[in-house]
Amino acid sequence: MFNGEYHFFDYKYNIVGYSGQDFGTIAQYLYLAVSICLLITLLIILRKKSREEVLKIIRIISVFLVVFYIGKVTWESVYDITLQGSFNTGLLPFDACSIIMLAGLITGFSKGKISKYSTSWIATGSIVGGIANMLFLNALKYYPFFTFGALYSMIWHFLMVFVGLLVIVTNYVDIKYDIVIKGFIFHLVFSLFVIPIDFIFDFDFMMYKYLGGIPIFEDIATNLTSKGLQFINPVLMLLLYFISFNIVMIIPLVIKKIRNR
Repeated sequence: MFNGEYHFFDYKYNIVGYSGQDFGTIAQYLYLAVSICLLITLLIILRKKSREEVLKIIRIISVFLVVFYIGKVTWESVYDITLQGSFNTGLLPFDACSIIMLAGLITGFSKGKISKYSTSWIATGSIVGGIANMLFLNALKYYPFFTFGALYSMIWHFLMVFVGLLVIVTNYVDIKYDIVIKGFIFHLVFSLFVIPIDFIFDFDFMMYKYLGGIPIFEDIATNLTSKGLQFINPVLMLLLYFISFNIVMIIPLVIKKIRNR
């Protein structure tokens, strides 16, 4: 654990001497263990909630996430503008984990076919993104465990997993393979907006341009780019997303099997 001096709301560039010391420590695994226990407890308590009650929970969480995101961006932007004199465009809501805001609002406040696609994404993509970030908790590479920056990531990704499992456990969404297809279509539509942004402005939102941070595949993307084949990178990333959506389908199938015993 990092023993340097810092305050809860300190910005990453203001925390002298921190270079990811809390990443991979007992605190990270304790967070994961507590999160799993809390998830199980909450889902057991809420498993018999009606569709109307689940919808209300989705609305509350989606609105909270929007407000939470705005608060975090405002907090971080104050430091970015003060220290660097410019807004950090990396804070724009175009990464995969930001989709939960859009999907939650659509599911919570709209009706019709589009809500079926957004709910399917919540039951698949939200769980994928949430679990991946809870396991690796990359925020700890930049912030000590007991800081707002780290806490933001911990809460955000916990809620992604929670709301995804909630719609499954309560039967808010039918556990059929078409939730994978519909969830991926929702993901794809969002991606078609993000991919041009990545290539025009040299970003890596949703990891479509460089596959940044993905072992092995980041090297493959670098090799493709060096050969002028960078247009293949988003296709490769979409394939990885689709595979992960299929893998996470194991979770609702297991839940369904347990429920039917």
